[in-house]
Amino acid sequence: MLFAVICLAAAVILFIYLRWEYSSYVKTIDLIPGPPKVAVFGNALLLPRDIHESLQVLQEKWPKMYGRIFRVWFGSQAFIDISSPALMEEIMSSQKFINKGEVYDPLLPWLGEGLLTAPANKWRKRRRLLTPAFHFQILDNFFDIFNKNADILCQQLCGAANSQTKKMKEIEVFPFLKRCTLDIICEAAMGIQVNAQLEDTQYIISVQRFSFLIFEKFMSIWRLLPDWMYFLSANGKEYKKHLKVIHDFTSKVIRDRKKEIDQEIEPTNQGDEKESEFGSKKRRAFLDLMLIAAKQGADLNETDIRNEVDTFMFEGHDTTASATVWFLYCMATHPDHQERVREELNHVFGDSNRGCTAEDATQLKYLERCIKESLRLYPSVPNIKRRVSEDIVLEGYTIPAGATISMHIYALHRNEAVFPDPLAFKPERFESEQFTARHPFAFVPFSAGPRNCIGQRFALFEEKVILSTLLRRFRFVYDTAKHGPAKPCADLILKPHHGMPMIITPINHTTSS
Repeated sequence: MLFAVICLAAAVILFIYLRWEYSSYVKTIDLIPGPPKVAVFGNALLLPRDIHESLQVLQEKWPKMYGRIFRVWFGSQAFIDISSPALMEEIMSSQKFINKGEVYDPLLPWLGEGLLTAPANKWRKRRRLLTPAFHFQILDNFFDIFNKNADILCQQLCGAANSQTKKMKEIEVFPFLKRCTLDIICEAAMGIQVNAQLEDTQYIISVQRFSFLIFEKFMSIWRLLPDWMYFLSANGKEYKKHLKVIHDFTSKVIRDRKKEIDQEIEPTNQGDEKESEFGSKKRRAFLDLMLIAAKQGADLNETDIRNEVDTFMFEGHDTTASATVWFLYCMATHPDHQERVREELNHVFGDSNRGCTAEDATQLKYLERCIKESLRLYPSVPNIKRRVSEDIVLEGYTIPAGATISMHIYALHRNEAVFPDPLAFKPERFESEQFTARHPFAFVPFSAGPRNCIGQRFALFEEKVILSTLLRRFRFVYDTAKHGPAKPCADLILKPHHGMPMIITPINHTTSS
């Protein structure tokens, strides 16, 4: 009897599998070139467990083997991977395909339906509400926060380097950058000072570990099993522990800022410039905007606000830290470009250590070209996905509704048809003549189209202030002979696989203000 039950169950499973395998959906997708698949697992077993190697396979090896559009199966889920400007434009510029789909479901316990993960209707409403928080005139008021935290970063690096000993000491710079960008996003966008650069914070550790656990779950057998089984495992328990740390941190940020808003007194004297300047509307626009809107009856509950804060806390510190660490790597491995940036900084600032203003930032053209070239080689977000809600034809292949488009930004930026000699660091690619001659969707480090990054101008200004401050005070060297080329890896963002140790030498100035 038991044997008969087992045979019947196997027959039912085989029937369901064959019906699926020979469905028009699967057969349509399998007309697209791609790596050979195996039953049940699809192509999942072909990807290395090492996250650097899996990035190389997905975004370098397979695009070269199968072209700029190919299909990949993870179990029963189909991904159509694209990495050409024309294909990117067709999806990114579309008003139809802006839903992220169920592939982002692993992020929902953390970020909820914030701007990153929200379905189309909710995203449109929230985007309209939050866009004024990133108006150019508001961003201008954040420069003092950028400069203050960049100064603290320099002090921390100086202390770690122990420069008074005159010894060449390597410093792991990435953690310093993450703490600096966390302080900036908390103070500039949330109105709360957390002093992450001066005090230990479990938040950054938990974000890093939680990001890895999400990625590992997605790339492993756990993705095919029920969540309740995962949460019984050691990794599942660790997942819950770090999620609690993250939510507790952001809840405290919201609670503290809400209390401050309730206690703030609007200036009664129109001529009281000091009181008016202290007011939160100009400087602390993002979180205030939501809290005030909720008070005035907007469709925002406490969970909605926390979802947006979690989204901006993550995207506002981790992605910017990634961008800055890869920029420093490019400078450290290309000292001629580092010196040329420094010459521009000397032209703008002279020997002064004064803060960088918005006007200064607009003059730093070569620094900006170097930032963009480092973002080309090392985009903070190497991959974006969209769910196809209706059939679409791309390069003659039909993509059926229900499939997921995987837009490989890392592969796009290294597409030799668009960027000759793609692995070389060449800031001149972003001189106006070359930049305007390229396809507008050839370079999309902040995505593009209607669902582009709302904070991209904020991030670029922040990076200019941090990096101009660092390069005016330090010279950066990366020992390639000792460590080999830095290896990028991607869980949720692009990170250095084994950290970023650098030799940092202080530069003496004759003037301090």
